Amino acid sequence: MLYWLMKLQKDGLQATKFLWKLLAQGHQRSCFTLGKLTMLATRSLLKRTLHHTTGDFRKLLVSLVTSYRYEGDEVNMTLAKQEAKLVHEKIKDKHYNDEDVIRILSTRSKAQINATFNRYQDDHGEEILKSLEEGDDDDKFLALLRSTIQCLTRPELYFVDVLRSAINKTGTDEGALTRIVTTRAEIDLKVIGEEYQRRNSIPLEKAITKDTRGDYEKMLVALLGEDDA
Repeated sequence: MLYWLMKLQKDGLQATKFLWKLLAQGHQRSCFTLGKLTMLATRSLLKRTLHHTTGDFRKLLVSLVTSYRYEGDEVNMTLAKQEAKLVHEKIKDKHYNDEDVIRILSTRSKAQINATFNRYQDDHGEEILKSLEEGDDDDKFLALLRSTIQCLTRPELYFVDVLRSAINKTGTDEGALTRIVTTRAEIDLKVIGEEYQRRNSIPLEKAITKDTRGDYEKMLVALLGEDDA
């Protein structure tokens, strides 16, 4: 289940692949709906996370695994304003690993997080992901933080990035490609496909057929077709 953890801290890409592993456990309501796992599976996930990570990586990932996340649609705008200000201050000071930032990402509902980051943009003139792009490109924890926020607020963008990496490389990453198409087929694959075409100027189905062959290609195309049904 946590294969991507084995080299997590040696390769920043592995961190985002592990993050995708967390995504695959969820459903359409949230990227991180780990409460739907059995208690045994959650304990196993936590045990392996603790074993394979250290430092800030561990702090963020363990919090995502273990924290309770309310998934209602109610939003506290006063809280959103307060936490948008707090997050902005931490980013400005480059305190990306701050406990309050991790707490917000780990415990706030998707609706509340979106409200907070919308307020962030309104108050500070740029999207939070844009602010985080100004950090060190070699900072692997910062890359993980960006992916976490992307997963929580615009999951289709995250999946497009993974798909592009899986398809546009020497030798298709069939594992990543298969997981995204199969796990998102009944959730948001249509949205992912639309975003893929917008960002790459080619339909996702065409990109897949150019890069795959035989029964594997037919299976993926069939799943893409089911999403349009």
